[in-house]
Amino acid sequence: MNSSSLLRYMTTTTSKILTHNGPLCRPQIGKLARMSTNVSISQAKKERDNFLDVLPSITESLVRSPKFSEVPEVGTWLKRVLEYNLSGGKKARGLTTVFAYEMLEKPENVTEESLRLARIMGWCVEMLQAYLLVLDDMMDGSTTRRGLPCWYRLPDVGLGAINDSILIYMSIYNTLKTNFGDRPYYTDILEVFNESLLNTSIGQHLDYTMAHRNTNDYSLFTIDRYSAIVKFKTAYYTYKLPVSLGLYLAGKTNAELHKIAEDIFLELGQFFQSQDDYIDCFGDESVTGKMGTDIQEGKCTWLAVTALQLCDSKQRAEFEECYGSKDLADVQRIKRLYESLGLREIYRAHEKAAYERIVQRAHSLPSTESGDSVSPALVLKLLDMIYNRKN
Repeated sequence: MNSSSLLRYMTTTTSKILTHNGPLCRPQIGKLARMSTNVSISQAKKERDNFLDVLPSITESLVRSPKFSEVPEVGTWLKRVLEYNLSGGKKARGLTTVFAYEMLEKPENVTEESLRLARIMGWCVEMLQAYLLVLDDMMDGSTTRRGLPCWYRLPDVGLGAINDSILIYMSIYNTLKTNFGDRPYYTDILEVFNESLLNTSIGQHLDYTMAHRNTNDYSLFTIDRYSAIVKFKTAYYTYKLPVSLGLYLAGKTNAELHKIAEDIFLELGQFFQSQDDYIDCFGDESVTGKMGTDIQEGKCTWLAVTALQLCDSKQRAEFEECYGSKDLADVQRIKRLYESLGLREIYRAHEKAAYERIVQRAHSLPSTESGDSVSPALVLKLLDMIYNRKN
């Protein structure tokens, strides 16, 4: 693909992927980048360490539950389940909860105790993530997760991982009741968790059925279908859930404000998932900690959808022949096809355009009638956490 055709493609296809509400904005990236916040390495490490320090007390509280007094071995097993499945990873969703609270709350109300509660809430989000990943790995037949064997792959676990996922899931609600049961927003946060799980389950169904079609028909591999999968499977629980929880922790219950936050953070979720799709194919396994399997599983990804829009008849025939095959030779043929279509370059342009658009939106977010608004600094902080990421 030459540079002129790449530019022509980017001005049409990429804008459709990023937004369905109008043309893609094209501000100057340098100026926008200077407006964006930068989290120092030392500060990020401190924030992560403070977050990690809270987990042992959460785990011990769960294990000491009266439920396990007659069957202490189950409590011991739960501790192992949590420690294994909550280890590693970036803890992005949990930390997002803390950042959201800290940046949405009035400064005078941010105390060590309020931050401790925000971190506990963040760990509930991480438990939801662990619950979903245990099941997702089984459905996808994955082998590794965060550099370790998937939980169900351990010799003494196997299909017992299904029950273990339920133990993780119930740990969320036990932790919420223990720490937030007397708070005025308790029922609100329960509803947010329930809504997130339902939305993610809808997305998981779409993702799974798209990858397990009985025919070689790729007519549903469209931008609209891809965006729907991402919205439900990824964006809701990756960004909408943590930010909503941060708003409730800060005492902000205005429905209009929550809708403003939802709109911008669902777009950030689309950005995040297109990165994941790219990394799954082109990422370094030693960095990502897992083997990419999207091609083998026939997933509806940003790369697959974009490739099908660019393929000529011969290339499409090759795609249909090889995509979804577990034969490594077929996987390599798909990767070579992606390379020949210039998908690396197209993705980089897509990522840059998405970054520009989200930064611009962050600086023009509306306020509610009561004057409440979502902090642009929060949007920019979360965007900078993932821009140009490698895992």
